[in-house]
Amino acid sequence: MDLFNDTRLFKRIKLGDEQAFEILFNAFYPSLCHYAFQFIGEEETAEEITQDIFVKLWEKRFSLDIETSVKNYLFRSVKNRCLNLIQHNKVKNQHAGQITERAMQNLNPSQYFLEPGLAEKIEAAINSLPEKRQEIFRLSREEGLKYKEIAEKLNISVKTVEAQMGLALKFLRKQLKEYDPNVILYFF
Repeated sequence: MDLFNDTRLFKRIKLGDEQAFEILFNAFYPSLCHYAFQFIGEEETAEEITQDIFVKLWEKRFSLDIETSVKNYLFRSVKNRCLNLIQHNKVKNQHAGQITERAMQNLNPSQYFLEPGLAEKIEAAINSLPEKRQEIFRLSREEGLKYKEIAEKLNISVKTVEAQMGLALKFLRKQLKEYDPNVILYFF
């Protein structure tokens, strides 16, 4: 398509001529997709970028002033969008790398392993709770029930569940105070 034709088509597009837009789209879409693919290397993303350029062209047709040829405008728009995407992905990957690096630096394996005998001590401490308190504690921590669900299941008030859980946690913290508080928090 020559400069004269694409400029004339764009003038018709500015007036809302959908047929002119379709002609322009069909004339440039395949080559713009191929051009975007050269930057991005992903066919689907190249097509999305090209489609988005055409959508923006249509949406902004009334206010858009193209000084050069429409062809140059479309190719420059695709190039800029591709370069922006590449830059965005680069920043995103750098950020992900920094997060991974920080996570690896802060990794303390001892936080993820139980000290020898801790599991047995936890179980013994739970077993030493009064029967009803133990039942409430197990329903909450082992079965994952909410306080309201426990109250309904045991036919008691939510306040009673809250009070019993508070007493259970206080007792268990006291019984297991010699262990790393982070590990204890994981269980309670």
